[in-house]
Amino acid sequence: MARRSSDDIAALLRKDISAGTWAETGRLPTERDLAVDYDVARNTVRRAFDRLEEEGILTRHVGRGTYINTARRDPLADITARMLGASPADMMEIRMLLEPAAAAFAATNASASQLSAIEKAHEKANAAGDMPEFEHWDTELHQLVFECSRNDLLREIHNILRVLRNQPPWFEMKKRSFSDERRQHYCEEHDRLVVALRSRLPEEAERAMRAHLVTVQKNMLGR
Repeated sequence: MARRSSDDIAALLRKDISAGTWAETGRLPTERDLAVDYDVARNTVRRAFDRLEEEGILTRHVGRGTYINTARRDPLADITARMLGASPADMMEIRMLLEPAAAAFAATNASASQLSAIEKAHEKANAAGDMPEFEHWDTELHQLVFECSRNDLLREIHNILRVLRNQPPWFEMKKRSFSDERRQHYCEEHDRLVVALRSRLPEEAERAMRAHLVTVQKNMLGR
């Protein structure tokens, strides 16, 4: 499975908190235990804790542990939990709506350092030796496009979509549809997107992203 970021872990923790996983004691497992459960590094869990503490969802007590703040209910956790059953077809329809617009915004709003980060992710995807590594950098590239849009709401919606893309049905479908030939095609489409972003051409970036997603949709869903 593609490596999860602290944003992904924060979203999963929200879901588990909303589902009442630790409601009996109100205390979360340790960073070490959660790192094992989610198969990530401890500092990834720590950053997720930092975010949820800033949101008022968690409270950390030195020497005692991390507790759910029962005075605060996080509506985003409920939304994410309800969306976990979304089908890959539904996911692609939403991506087709959101990602071309995000690419257009990014072409206008991205900083030079942000564009460099996108290019680096693109290079890493090109050099990927297997499907999980490619999937990681592919996901990173698309996430960076949303960050470059400078639209906080659009970015947060995409963070939810990232959680859904890490679910087994999506990953298994991606795995079945993956081939080296298709990876090369995806990278060529990414290249056209990166050129449009670097050239500050929003309409070209929008078209490049839409064309790429059409390819992904055909390969995954056969349509």
